[in-house]
Amino acid sequence: MRLKILIIRFIFSSILVASALAIHSQAIDQQLWFDYVLTIPGKNKLSYGGDVGIRGFYSNVDWNQFYFRPIVRYRINPIFGISGSLATFNTFNQINLDVHEFRITEDLNISWPDLNVLSLVYRVRLEQRFFFYEGGGNSQKLRGRLLLGAETRNFKWFSDKRSFFFQASWEGFQNIGSESAYEIFINQVRIDAAFGHRLSKNIRYELHYIWQSSRLFSDDGLQTTQNIIRIRFYHKLVKKK
Repeated sequence: MRLKILIIRFIFSSILVASALAIHSQAIDQQLWFDYVLTIPGKNKLSYGGDVGIRGFYSNVDWNQFYFRPIVRYRINPIFGISGSLATFNTFNQINLDVHEFRITEDLNISWPDLNVLSLVYRVRLEQRFFFYEGGGNSQKLRGRLLLGAETRNFKWFSDKRSFFFQASWEGFQNIGSESAYEIFINQVRIDAAFGHRLSKNIRYELHYIWQSSRLFSDDGLQTTQNIIRIRFYHKLVKKK
């Protein structure tokens, strides 16, 4: 009983924080994101895969974004891991220029401590971003990201085979250097609360509510927020023996 109370408090705290921020800010955009995430186990602590997705459905701002991101991961030990990716983000809108971005990222992932019921996670990400605009022109930008989060252990209250879990995170974005680039949403802060459900050992889905603070078009543009529903489908291929 005490464990269930702790989990319920964790969930409602995350929801209340996100709701309070949404009420006290200028929310102009409601978005729906879909992602498919593939993981292929490799040898010597390596894994491969990536994710692909589309964003912007039901948005008040008339835009849509498609992305494709291959990833390589290396697990150093149970606490530390690193990864790198190459990605394309293609943004299409009817108000301003279409933007095509090529992105290189490097991640340091930390999972510690494990509190049995809850584990804390951290991620430091560096992104080299190259923008190409409809009609010509290009620019580039270097961005850092810091994520602080928590994930519960798997719970089997309703089924021994189909467990579920909860997540919550805060992520900050910071441009590095003096370079500027045109974007529709220049992210600043992202707060995420999620429910995850494991359908099998290798397949799960996650339902996320995200509150996001951004600037429009430039680093000194209008301060806005986005309310986002994100649906993520995870697939891990079975490693051949």
